[in-house]
Amino acid sequence: MAVHRWKLGALLCAVLATAAVASTAAASHSSSTPGVSKKQIVIGGTFPFTGPASLYKTIPAAEQAYYAYVNARGGVFHRKIKDIALDDQYDPSQTVPQTQKLVEQDHVFAVVGSLGTAPILSTWGYLNQRKIPQVLVATGDAFWGNCVHHACDGSTKPWTLGWQPTYPGEAKIYAQYILANKASAKIGVIYQNDAYGKNYLAGLKTGLGSHANQIVDTESYNVGDSAQVIAAHIVALRAHGADTLAIFATPTPTIQSLVAKTLIGWNPLTFVNNVSANRLFELAAASNGADLDGIISTAYLASPTTQANLPGMKLAKSIIHKYAPALDQSLAEGDGNIIYGLAVGWTFVDGLQHAGKNLTRPGLMKALRTMNETKNPFVYPGMSVQTSKKRTFPMEQLKLEKWSGGKTGDWHAFGKIYNGIH
Repeated sequence: MAVHRWKLGALLCAVLATAAVASTAAASHSSSTPGVSKKQIVIGGTFPFTGPASLYKTIPAAEQAYYAYVNARGGVFHRKIKDIALDDQYDPSQTVPQTQKLVEQDHVFAVVGSLGTAPILSTWGYLNQRKIPQVLVATGDAFWGNCVHHACDGSTKPWTLGWQPTYPGEAKIYAQYILANKASAKIGVIYQNDAYGKNYLAGLKTGLGSHANQIVDTESYNVGDSAQVIAAHIVALRAHGADTLAIFATPTPTIQSLVAKTLIGWNPLTFVNNVSANRLFELAAASNGADLDGIISTAYLASPTTQANLPGMKLAKSIIHKYAPALDQSLAEGDGNIIYGLAVGWTFVDGLQHAGKNLTRPGLMKALRTMNETKNPFVYPGMSVQTSKKRTFPMEQLKLEKWSGGKTGDWHAFGKIYNGIH
């Protein structure tokens, strides 16, 4: 049957219109989740590549090495991970514009692994308001778990997720050790004068309970303070009669504190918080004259030196050698921050896999809020990474460790695994 020209024209117009609508819908679907395409997932984070906390810069390098390793094996559901790491100098005033750049110019899918308590606090309102995942942040403050269901700064923060054990939980373990092994201790504390240091101090006091009055002095320092200022605080702690020292500080002030206590001939029972217990930091302190034997910290990652034969440490060595060879020597010498970066990368990829092929921001958060990782090869043997509606702190296990061997020594774990730490 013949088709009149006007009918054919109408039919073609209808077909073209339908195709245009379908094309628009498809384009909308493919761009509805920023940073996600058929072939790529774009993420980013802020880190102190320069500034007072630049000793942490091997963390993002290790994370990118892990993503390169995953990409070489096909990525996640055939998507390759692109990670944009920007320098904020551990300065919240730099973190804000750098995070805005990641979101508004680079259009990242998620902000992953950003480092520092004050930097995270400066940006979590911005990211949560926009429902952008701010996940696996490199800081153990209690906020990241406590504020999921309870309002902080005027609202809950369900889009922010930590990873490592909390600072208050860690400090409670030191309190338990003191009460069990040096009940009459006179405790002096040096801490960073911001939320980071105050979280530790609060945890120590809580852990000591009715014995909190055994803290005879607390000395706070500010980010960027000189070695002379740090030394003056150490002298003050000794002058107040402390025979037990808790150092709640980032790497450089920790190194300076260890050196200062040795130079003044003071040998208190000493605790170094986990974030500064990297073997390379202690070796740096020792090279400047610090006496390290007997200092105590905690561990939740496998050691590339004392546990080098673990499958996870062999995997770490192969990944770094192939995708970040500049870090080979640091890893061989025991840079635990490299292991940290690999472990966080593993968790993030695990979250992507559980979020499924149709990747969305809510889907990622659901996956990360229901984790049950018992096989992360980079965490300490016997520990797990788990989350649920009630468990908002992914890592809730720690083990004590003690330094021995002097200037060429190492950390050695001892005692039980502490569970439910937060």
